Amino acid sequence: KEYQMALIPMAFFIAAVVRTAQGSATVALITASGILSGMASNANLSFHPVYLGLAIGCGSKLVPWMNDAGFWIICKLSNLTEKEALKTISPLLVVMGLTGLVVIMIGAALFPLV
Repeated sequence: KEYQMALIPMAFFIAAVVRTAQGSATVALITASGILSGMASNANLSFHPVYLGLAIGCGSKLVPWMNDAGFWIICKLSNLTEKEALKTISPLLVVMGLTGLVVIMIGAALFPLV
């Protein structure tokens, strides 16, 4: 049972690595979901699988880059240059992603939903 909680940060970091390497949040979400689907289906999880999905979502936020559509939406609607947008958005998304991971870990431990 102890190792099962390790699937949540693993899901987070797989999504973060794919997002960093490839740049697209959508690709990171789909790739991390595909990688973890086999592990999650074979394990008798002590928490609801929705927590894995939430962790993947938070991990896909971690590293914004210029080839992501969300970056350009924020950049253009806020009238920011690319440099200003990276300086502004990057720290905020890192905080959002890491805070989400902490909240998910607490939620999975306190409210497993199974």
